[in-house]
Amino acid sequence: MKAMLLSASFGGGHRQAARAIEQALSARGVRDCQESDYLRFVPSWERGPVTWTYAFWLRYWPGAYRWFYHWSNRPNEPKLITEAFAKAGLENIRRILQEASPDMVVASYATASAVIGRARDIEGMKFVNALVVTDLRAHRHWARPEADLIFVAAEETKQDLLSHGLDGSRVHVTGIPILPEYASLPAKETLRRELGFDERPVALMSSGGTGSYRSYKPVLKTVLGLGEPLQLITFDPRDEGMRQEDYGPVRWLRSGYREDFPRWLGAADLVIGKAGGMTASEAMALGVPMVIFDPIPGQEEANADFLQRHGAALWARELEEVRPLLLRLLNDGELRRRMGDSAAALGKPDSAARIAEILLREAQA
Repeated sequence: MKAMLLSASFGGGHRQAARAIEQALSARGVRDCQESDYLRFVPSWERGPVTWTYAFWLRYWPGAYRWFYHWSNRPNEPKLITEAFAKAGLENIRRILQEASPDMVVASYATASAVIGRARDIEGMKFVNALVVTDLRAHRHWARPEADLIFVAAEETKQDLLSHGLDGSRVHVTGIPILPEYASLPAKETLRRELGFDERPVALMSSGGTGSYRSYKPVLKTVLGLGEPLQLITFDPRDEGMRQEDYGPVRWLRSGYREDFPRWLGAADLVIGKAGGMTASEAMALGVPMVIFDPIPGQEEANADFLQRHGAALWARELEEVRPLLLRLLNDGELRRRMGDSAAALGKPDSAARIAEILLREAQA
């Protein structure tokens, strides 16, 4: 059995999802799993303007990206845009499919699934074309008719796709795939003891999958200046090793990215940051509430709204709201418990296993 996994280096969520599926498939005897960045197959002249514009909008003009996200989330989007989904990198994808001859191709990026579908038709090949939606709500671009299987986070996500005319029989509510390790972590108390935490609450903050959280520094300054007993662990690619600093009653542990990240999240009482689909899914799987500020316009704002409506997060709309929301959550253990329970009710720690089982069943049919 051969599996090709196509992610995209827009943030870290797409690649983390592919990694989780790879581990789940490998655990079920699929030894030939090849994970690649889809953007590598798109010519630079075609890839460059898209990636540059996306980065520019998010850094300097987020309102423009928000407008584009909502403008394009409609059935009458210009054909010029929709056609581009099935062409970018097509020739290179055709070549790699011929060389690999996979039994299944799993994409965690919508454009990749569309191109795979067109390449499969041109080559007359037979394999399962699957797509993993890496947000909690689905933009119209995720509604890919080329995909045989589409895996989504929740029933609401499925309904988003159905509203765009997709056949519901191919949509499976599995959760966004997270590492299988999340389903078998020790209890929180055990993790806290093993990682050296004391009785103070533990907050975890990430700078985003590629260190791209633009409000990381102002939020960090707010947390370090809380003046309340707290243990803060941050993960930032610009940090190396593990260092500790004290800011009054706040103990700050700062680290670069770590392979044992799930254990640190499992020890946390809350997560602070934006609302990436992967981070949200990991927090929900472990029943950890979130305090959200400055999510990426469009998809992460939809994620934040989903989490807040379901009682799993507090969403600060202004930087000045971050401090009172954090203090409220830190000083109200009952609120933390209720929000943790709400998060756990949404979580699917075995999401990657669910996806792997469906993939294998369809590939063997």
